[in-house]
Amino acid sequence: MVKQFLKERLGTIILFVILAIFLVWGYFSIQKARSNAITFTDEYEEPEGNVDFEDEGRYVSVAKTDKLELFYNEAKGAIQVKNLESGYLWKGICDNDVYDMSGGSVNKMWKSYLQSPITITYNNLKRRDSGARTEYAGKDCKWLEAEYLDNGVSVTYGFTTPGIYVTVEYTLEDDQLVVRIPVDKIQEKARFAVTTIELLPYFGASRNEAGGYLFYPDGSGAITTYEKADTRPSNVLGASYYTYTNRFLAFQNLFDYDSYNRYTAAMPVYGIKNGDDALFAVFTEGAENTGIVVYPSGYVVDLNHAGFEIYTRNVYNVNANSMSTAEGSATGGSIQRVDKYLIPENREVRYFFLSGEEADYGGMAATYRDYLVENDLLKAAIAPGDEMPLALELLMGTTKGGMVFDEYVTMTDFDQVQEILGRLSDAGINRTEVLLSAWMKGYDEYEYWGPARQLGGTGGLKDLNKYLETAPGNRVYLENAFMFASSETSGMSEKDDVAYDGLNLEISATNMDGTVFYLVNPLSAYKRNLKFLDKLEKYDLLGVAYADVGQYAYADFNETASYTKTAAVAQLRELLGSTADTNRYIASQGANQYVYSYTDYLFDLREDSYGFSITDYAVPFLQMVVSGRIPYSTEGAGNLSYDLQTQKLKWIEYGAVPYFHLTYESALKLRDTGYERLFSSTYDDWEGVMVDTYKEFRDNLSCVYGVQMTDHSYLTDDLIRVDYANGISIYINYGGEEAKAEGVTVPAKSYVIVEGGER
Repeated sequence: MVKQFLKERLGTIILFVILAIFLVWGYFSIQKARSNAITFTDEYEEPEGNVDFEDEGRYVSVAKTDKLELFYNEAKGAIQVKNLESGYLWKGICDNDVYDMSGGSVNKMWKSYLQSPITITYNNLKRRDSGARTEYAGKDCKWLEAEYLDNGVSVTYGFTTPGIYVTVEYTLEDDQLVVRIPVDKIQEKARFAVTTIELLPYFGASRNEAGGYLFYPDGSGAITTYEKADTRPSNVLGASYYTYTNRFLAFQNLFDYDSYNRYTAAMPVYGIKNGDDALFAVFTEGAENTGIVVYPSGYVVDLNHAGFEIYTRNVYNVNANSMSTAEGSATGGSIQRVDKYLIPENREVRYFFLSGEEADYGGMAATYRDYLVENDLLKAAIAPGDEMPLALELLMGTTKGGMVFDEYVTMTDFDQVQEILGRLSDAGINRTEVLLSAWMKGYDEYEYWGPARQLGGTGGLKDLNKYLETAPGNRVYLENAFMFASSETSGMSEKDDVAYDGLNLEISATNMDGTVFYLVNPLSAYKRNLKFLDKLEKYDLLGVAYADVGQYAYADFNETASYTKTAAVAQLRELLGSTADTNRYIASQGANQYVYSYTDYLFDLREDSYGFSITDYAVPFLQMVVSGRIPYSTEGAGNLSYDLQTQKLKWIEYGAVPYFHLTYESALKLRDTGYERLFSSTYDDWEGVMVDTYKEFRDNLSCVYGVQMTDHSYLTDDLIRVDYANGISIYINYGGEEAKAEGVTVPAKSYVIVEGGER
């Protein structure tokens, strides 16, 4: 009877069980959010302000160096910086000389925004489900207090209505404007929690007539020129980039490579060129929790401007599933919650000022490079006289689904790697950067060790290591991913090893077959790497290629080992440092700035921007920074390009080494495996082309390998000139017809090398 009852109502019972689980999960999500809420009192009384918004005030000098002078306006809480070498004045806010705000050309809110040194965004913690609100120093900062320093001024901006006070220090140091926001000088006196501070949003803002462009770290780098403002659509949009990893992290987005990386910045920088002067901004402390915003002329006002957003708190969403709570009814959708605590870190930005020939994105790249070198943040991995390498990625194996068991498909075994290196040596190529991907058993379960027996197992790996003793110019890297795991990964604890969001929920995604994939806690990733290095101890000549460390950095709320995003980056640097301590070569996919001090080879670098509608040109800014110090290859493989000659020109333009992604076995074996990236990869088919391509690069371009790329110029849309520190210039013509410029004739789809600056 009972069995019959259960059988007849099984579907209904299952439905109720699922609903109960759903409601319990939602309840605990809300409780978690409630426990994470900031405590506050209603005792705050708004003080009387001391700001007269009608007072224009005047700028007085508060600091001076040989190259710069800093001015401060007490009435506006605003700064200006004068470049004493060129005489150019960089204004911190807009006045009527920058943009005419009279006659109703802009509304009250936008006028106040144009005249705001900072803005703040905050949440009302008493009305928990209300959205965020923004206030502008130009109309909402009713209290200003200045303390004059030996080399500048410290200004407290009091947004008295929400009771939020932010102190910003403006100083001149080493001919740079240094702006700091100490975390202990962000005060919240009422029930409002600040989540974002926009810093100097209109610093250096300029109309199109000034001539110039905005530079921003989209992909390899991008610029928006003032001269092309009239060619853009009427509904111009701005662009936002989050440092190192998207601000709102969702596991499902990580592998949508183009979409995800479109909104991330590998470097926390931006630049503004106005006429013959330029400003270059670098976030130098607390960069992990920042964003770069870019607004060209036409976005509400006809001004070009860019700046930094500072994220003072982690923000996350609560799934408010239909249920009753002590506070009432929460129905559907999601509710934004803010973390209980301010991210405990000080913030620092350095502004560099360039003029004349240095006032372009080449000068900005050189400035950033010098900063990184001076602070031991950019490794010199290329020694004088080093030979240019050939870059190879070899797919070792993959799997094909079967009725019962998956079939392992061998594409390149360890003996065949030796054969390939031997054949290259016979052809006169003895310097390579070789990446071995999918070399371990269980690679698709994110196992970190275990050479697949079908590839030769540990014996084959040992033989390969021994072979490298006789071929020291070949650097062979075992690719691994330590920041991801699955429910099939051995030894993984969901409690201790998995990354969690602010609601104490795993950052994960479930595959169609039921496999769950996870982001890994930074400490767990570090420990996995140590175990991997222990396993690798017998193979002393093999390097390590990190497929994820240079691409992802995220906050983790795992209570076992919690991390701010900044702490996570520090842990990733320690991970790389532990590998460097074993004297192994390190390769990195992804070029987040924190990997530069450890990496011997960067691979899959973007060779373009991601193509926002506001972008006029892609530029090799990232490559200009690391050129001559770290060898790198781009994401474009020669065997996968639609036109090898065009791909070769792109490598030359971006200063990259030639790169091919191959397999020893026929690419036909990949059919039905789900591995879709390779369609023409058989080594025998590409050997001749690859050898000829490498020899062309070695014979013609060794003169610039290991040399800093100092400039990059668009002479026309199809003709580009790249300059190097040793005086060599390379003219690259992508067009289908011969091109002439600066006394140099460049054949169609070709390049010309000019030595010693003689054109």
